[in-house]
Amino acid sequence: MRTHELGRMSWTEAAETAETNPVVLIPVGAIEQHGPHLPLHEDAIVADHVAQQVARATRALVAPVMNYGHSPMFAGYAGTLSLRRETLTAVMVDICEGLVSHGFRRLVLVDNNGGNQASVAETAFTMRSRHGILMGSLYPWQLGYQLMRSAYDEPDRVYGHGAEPELSAMMVMFPDQVLTDRIEGGELHGFEDWTPHSYNGVAVPGYDVPGTVYWDFSDVSPSGVSGDTSVASEQTGEVWVDRVIGFCTAFVREFDANTRGATWAKQAP
Repeated sequence: MRTHELGRMSWTEAAETAETNPVVLIPVGAIEQHGPHLPLHEDAIVADHVAQQVARATRALVAPVMNYGHSPMFAGYAGTLSLRRETLTAVMVDICEGLVSHGFRRLVLVDNNGGNQASVAETAFTMRSRHGILMGSLYPWQLGYQLMRSAYDEPDRVYGHGAEPELSAMMVMFPDQVLTDRIEGGELHGFEDWTPHSYNGVAVPGYDVPGTVYWDFSDVSPSGVSGDTSVASEQTGEVWVDRVIGFCTAFVREFDANTRGATWAKQAP
């Protein structure tokens, strides 16, 4: 391939590439707040960056990034642009249908927004039932929470929206888009008599497990941040890049090895 980016190809190059049966990575993000110090398009640019790095290591193909996602919990912050879930799912399915119609059948969604996860699953099952293909998915921010615990003394305290580990990761991947003079802490404010734990988690007296309510995050976080921003560093960001992109690369290699033959495919009903 002259390029691993589908959007940079001519249609004839795309047709020739489809004949090689590549894994196609489809980055998906969101336009939502991440505090006063991080850009609204963070989820999208990180999803695309991860996909680009993985493609270079695996010879996968990267589809153009889907910039918009489902972020209703951040509607109270200026600049957040959220698709309805049914709209997002329809767009995901249509993009996958287009790829399949041109011969691309090995698809991995690289989704970097938690609000999109239901649409990711519905899209994957829709494509399985319609075309018999087996889709994969990667969620870099969530993988970071799992893979980075050993990098912090108190991961549960520092983790959060606009805080760790995403702030450290952004310092490495997109340092020019981190407004260091606007970094704020992530203390959550009480709501009525509830003690917030997260986007929709509240403390229940006598239990270690939080309950769930559905407020706009601006009800409990004027800054849009949760977690501890004070421990962020480029050094920690380098660890994130190494572990998360390393895992994503290993997953795509496994996906490639296990979907290259015809035995994995299932005939659509």
